[in-house]
Amino acid sequence: MNPTYAPPLDRTPMTPGTRLSLAWTNLKSLVQDHALLAVLEVQRAGISLVKMIAAGIVISILVVTTWIALVAACIVFAIGEGADWALAIFIAAIVNLLVAGGVAWWAKKQIPDLLFAATVRQLKKDMPDKENEHGQERQVA
Repeated sequence: MNPTYAPPLDRTPMTPGTRLSLAWTNLKSLVQDHALLAVLEVQRAGISLVKMIAAGIVISILVVTTWIALVAACIVFAIGEGADWALAIFIAAIVNLLVAGGVAWWAKKQIPDLLFAATVRQLKKDMPDKENEHGQERQVA
């Protein structure tokens, strides 16, 4: 029985040169496919990063708008309770400055985390001490 849907298999033996050439062609195709996949994933990651940055900008604008609305609501409430306009706005400005100062203080405390402290400590541990650079202990009389 000879199937009509598939051609008969070629049973001629392949030479080592033919096999090597076929393996090289397959290897090049595999590398090209992986490179194309990597490029497409980098493009997709870049697009996702841009979307995340845009979302962060929109969120920041909404948070600032909300803060302004809350400050305005507090000013209107204070004026409704009988406070002077100038005093209410002055107090709101002082509160804003205090909050900004608190955030700045918190941000300043984060600076050591930017300096790769563990890496610097590790590198300093591997560096020779300037006083004992040659392994001799010097004593000053």
